[in-house]
Amino acid sequence: MSRLLHTAIATTIGCWTGVYASLGLAQSTPREIVEKSESLRQIENSIQTVKMTLVSKSGSERVREFELKVRRDDDAVRSHTRFLTPADVAGTAMVIVDRPDQVDEQMLYVPALKRVTRISGRARSGSFLGSDFSFEDLEINNADDAKHTLQSETDTSWVIETVPGAGSSYGRILSSVRKSDYLPTKVEYFDRKGAPLKVLTVTATLESNGATYPKVSEMVHLKKGTRTLLEVHEYRVDVPMEELPDSLFSQTALERGG
Repeated sequence: MSRLLHTAIATTIGCWTGVYASLGLAQSTPREIVEKSESLRQIENSIQTVKMTLVSKSGSERVREFELKVRRDDDAVRSHTRFLTPADVAGTAMVIVDRPDQVDEQMLYVPALKRVTRISGRARSGSFLGSDFSFEDLEINNADDAKHTLQSETDTSWVIETVPGAGSSYGRILSSVRKSDYLPTKVEYFDRKGAPLKVLTVTATLESNGATYPKVSEMVHLKKGTRTLLEVHEYRVDVPMEELPDSLFSQTALERGG
């Protein structure tokens, strides 16, 4: 995903995008706004517990809970997601490793299969455990080949169009970025043919280290009529390294049961 989204997911999962509103557009290009939004919400060493609610077209709900651990090093950002409940998905785990100028490495472990699957190519557009988020949405890195253009501006926000590189399943993305804190409060996704596909909205926020993060987010799939809500229940920052060992973010750890 663009890092705007990963920050929204990874801190509502968590991805998005302080208070640097004095940087007017006259001084900031669309790419600089996106980069500022991302830099203000760089994901540091943290542990989060997140509630995920899947809502069907008919309105029925399925609730899941997972724990997200994130570690930032000089060479990479690593995340480990492990589902806690319900029983049918408990133990399912995923590791993402983001290194600068490289495609994110994604590894998924499903207990029923007892093996690790690497997510790449077309599989990136697939649904993440039945939710309205795709594996691509979970990517940390914002590709350098993406093109950003200012579509409109009000006193309170910018609307920036992002055209991803050729490897993306999206044709374009519209992000409404709030000027007061550089938070993307709404992200609209369009398919490669230009048709509206999904909409992500932040409905509640939390403050940490002088920056605003999503606490509750909702992804609506316009074609399927489904939606997924993510709500952060617990959020610990500045977690000691001993709680986030290198071994946690490895295929071996996943093969041992997540």
